[in-house]
Amino acid sequence: MKLARILIGIVLLAGGLYILIGEHFAGTSADANVNARIYVIRAPIEGNVTLAVKSIGARLNAGELVADVSDDRFDNARLLELERNRDNQQIELTRIAAQRMAVSESRIGFSAQATDYQHGRTRQIEARLAENKAAQDAASARLRAADAAFRRANELSNRGVETAASFDRARAAFDVAQQDLESARQRNVYLETELASARSGVFIGESYNDAPSSSQRIRELDLRLAELSVDEQQVKARIAQYERQVDAERVRVNRLTSATLKAGVPGVAWDFLVDDGEFARRGQDLMKLVDCSNVIVTASVTESLYDSLTIGAPVQFRLFGDRRIFDGTIIRLGGSGASLLYTNLAVGPSAQHLQRFDVTATVPELAREPDLACAIGRTGRVIFSGGPIARLRRLLTRYGY
Repeated sequence: MKLARILIGIVLLAGGLYILIGEHFAGTSADANVNARIYVIRAPIEGNVTLAVKSIGARLNAGELVADVSDDRFDNARLLELERNRDNQQIELTRIAAQRMAVSESRIGFSAQATDYQHGRTRQIEARLAENKAAQDAASARLRAADAAFRRANELSNRGVETAASFDRARAAFDVAQQDLESARQRNVYLETELASARSGVFIGESYNDAPSSSQRIRELDLRLAELSVDEQQVKARIAQYERQVDAERVRVNRLTSATLKAGVPGVAWDFLVDDGEFARRGQDLMKLVDCSNVIVTASVTESLYDSLTIGAPVQFRLFGDRRIFDGTIIRLGGSGASLLYTNLAVGPSAQHLQRFDVTATVPELAREPDLACAIGRTGRVIFSGGPIARLRRLLTRYGY
């Protein structure tokens, strides 16, 4: 029994020495902290700050509202001027539209007057043409009578019955009748030409123009309507240009009078640099946010251990008071005096940390643990090679202990 106790003691002593010596030669950090990058939210404009998140440690999702900044004192004189110029062009467009309507109504009146004149003139020429045709028929009848009289006078003159004076009168009457008929025919051709022109809207005749005054007024009004149409297109183009300028100026005013700040990454509210309702200048820091999407581990080691490390080498990390072990990878060897490397990190180095050599590792498995996804500030130890304790804990973890 006594021998068994001695053997058990020897085994426990050997195991303890194995663990102490193994852990010593395994290489561990003096201290290690769960760390993350700090994002500083700044005011893009000056104005009063309204915080949507008001407590340190509040969890934020990417795209979640953080704060609003509004400035009611911004000078919007340029926007007012553009809107006033646009309104003036709208008034001008209304005036041109009213003037076009008045000119169009006047043109309708003159068009009706010109149509009535054309119809009346056409009927007048048709009446004159009918009258001339009747005169032509009468001249044709007189020519036939004169021709018959001339023939009788010629026969009587050849017989010696008719005197030369009577024959000359019959000939003169025939010539006159023939001339009257030809004149009536020429007059008929002229009236037919005048009628065809009148039906097409062109009036030919003596002592008047080819178009009545109403038609001339229609042409003047058409020219005025064309000028008003050009003016209307120009005013519309200016209105469209002012609309674009007003929209652009409104966007600029909105950007300079109000701003909505949202979290760019999922994280935790780390610090508030202004109070709710406080006036902030443009570019002033408003809030610090810890980026929980990329958690790292910062540690310090001795110089002898530091000289044996390389970037990309595997490491193990375990938290104090926690039996879980997480795999990681060295991503930066900061060396001694690495205080400048912690400017944008949530947890700064201690004085003892700066006396040793800085090492940074990434541990992706931390983000998959709900209670450690953003456990900034938790401390632990980094093992740079598999020691006895690490192997023992992995074995216990595998069997559910």
